[in-house]
Amino acid sequence: MAATPRESIEMDFSVIDEDYSRYQLGDGTLLKVKVVVKKIFRSPQTTPQGYPTGVGIDSENAVAAIVPDRLKREPSKERMDYTKDVGEEVKFAAEEERWQSYIVRDGFKILVKPIVTKVIRYQKYNDYGEPIYSANIQSIINIEKAAKSAP
Repeated sequence: MAATPRESIEMDFSVIDEDYSRYQLGDGTLLKVKVVVKKIFRSPQTTPQGYPTGVGIDSENAVAAIVPDRLKREPSKERMDYTKDVGEEVKFAAEEERWQSYIVRDGFKILVKPIVTKVIRYQKYNDYGEPIYSANIQSIINIEKAAKSAP
């Protein structure tokens, strides 16, 4: 049984690698995605192998797009409203899905991988004249025993 956030132990960490994963969209856009980890928690219980029985993160997704010139338009005058504006699903392929890694003080390396599950392109354009995209992202978390711990 997983610990509630109140019962969890917050772990201080250092970033080892936090590069972007990359997805090629069907319209020619390169979508770059990473998880910005703000906090890492673990359950107080451990397995017989010494791993915490649960690990969780508090995070935000960072998404950037490199858009071909042929898709760019004048920036939209109306603001984007994700509750009202209707977009169109864009097919995509993973070009590179990278594990991000963090070292914690109690001897573990925490690995986080963002996985894009859906991309929507809207008929509105940002300040750069690029189509506005939204991406559904799931984060996969793994834990390894580290050779050294965070300072």
